Amino acid sequence: MFEPYHQHILSQGKQVAGTTGESTLLTVEERKILAEKWIEVGKDSEQRQFLLSRFEHIIIHVGTSNLKDSQELARHSENNRATAIALMATSFFTPKSVDDLVEYVRLVADCAPNTPLFYYHIPAWTHIPFLMEDFLKAAIPKIPTLAGVKFTSGDMFDLGRCLILEDQRFSIMFGGDEILISALAMGACASVGGTYNFAGKLHFRIMDAFDKGDMETARSEQVGGHAGVGKAIMRFLGLDLGPARSPLSLSESQEAQLRDELGNIGFFTWR
Repeated sequence: MFEPYHQHILSQGKQVAGTTGESTLLTVEERKILAEKWIEVGKDSEQRQFLLSRFEHIIIHVGTSNLKDSQELARHSENNRATAIALMATSFFTPKSVDDLVEYVRLVADCAPNTPLFYYHIPAWTHIPFLMEDFLKAAIPKIPTLAGVKFTSGDMFDLGRCLILEDQRFSIMFGGDEILISALAMGACASVGGTYNFAGKLHFRIMDAFDKGDMETARSEQVGGHAGVGKAIMRFLGLDLGPARSPLSLSESQEAQLRDELGNIGFFTWR
């Protein structure tokens, strides 16, 4: 299933795993296998380098509910030559200050000293509320591999401040698919999101319309759940990735309703 899924994503855009991939519901060993397989299908087997015909970048999310597991996954990702790693901090016993967060990220980053790291900012889920501008400023002297942030928040002012920090030093990947236009208006030029698995071309159309100043088209394309819904949609498209894990899975009646509603809005024709 990895190779067909990989080919499908290449036709839509390059989005590989993360929250939508249910990473926090998987064991460490499962996540290692997942990382190894994606890196395998994303690289040329003979030349062992990233090619335009494969994935240009493989970013592996290593965040877990504890530091040791995240460090282990970071080491594993570097040993397997991931392009970069992404990290959510612990979301039950959370860092209590920006300095605490920087230290936590540093302890993971040090386990992959040759691999760029993106902090995964999704405060609605992690309950870590700090401004990313403050985090990046504090992290600059302490985390040399920090490449940027996956920014999944509606705080557009903070996003904008991050984008211009240190003469645009950091890469900020926006994660709020549903409000992509807002991020584009602030200057974002990259995004990573769960819906790109099945609606990547739609979001390319949004970005293209925005770049051309055609806001009417951009807004009409923008309007429109998560892992459980996403996996059901992928199955409708011929890629059976299995059901979402509990408690995210859909019932048969919910899947049937979803298929009907997608048909009613023309989803299967406008892709």
